[in-house]
Amino acid sequence: MEFDILAFVLGCIFGGIVGWRVCNNFHTSLTKDLLKAVGVGESQLKRAIETLQASVPAADESALPGVEVRVEQVGNQLYVYRLDTDEFLCQGATRDDIVNCLATRFHKDFKIIVSEEHGAKYLKESPTA
Repeated sequence: MEFDILAFVLGCIFGGIVGWRVCNNFHTSLTKDLLKAVGVGESQLKRAIETLQASVPAADESALPGVEVRVEQVGNQLYVYRLDTDEFLCQGATRDDIVNCLATRFHKDFKIIVSEEHGAKYLKESPTA
């Protein structure tokens, strides 16, 4: 009985891989044939892509999703928590450590929001500012 289950699982995996490859090749050749039939060459396609990329407006910082955080200092360490869930995000000894840690943890299209009451003074470039 166990061999039948193993054969079934292996057959599903093999079938999935083969099916994916066949589908990928089919769509690639279909796309090439369609573009050839309507007379679109590679250079025209590249120009169209560049035109579309140029027409997309640059990301406005106000439109970016934000994550509100709270920063605490305990001894010589800074601890950062999400404000809404109190989830621990990272820690570091300096502002640069925190900034680097948050940059690697979150996608570049996120902004980190820290209010004065939640520890923004710890993340300012100059502590006296």
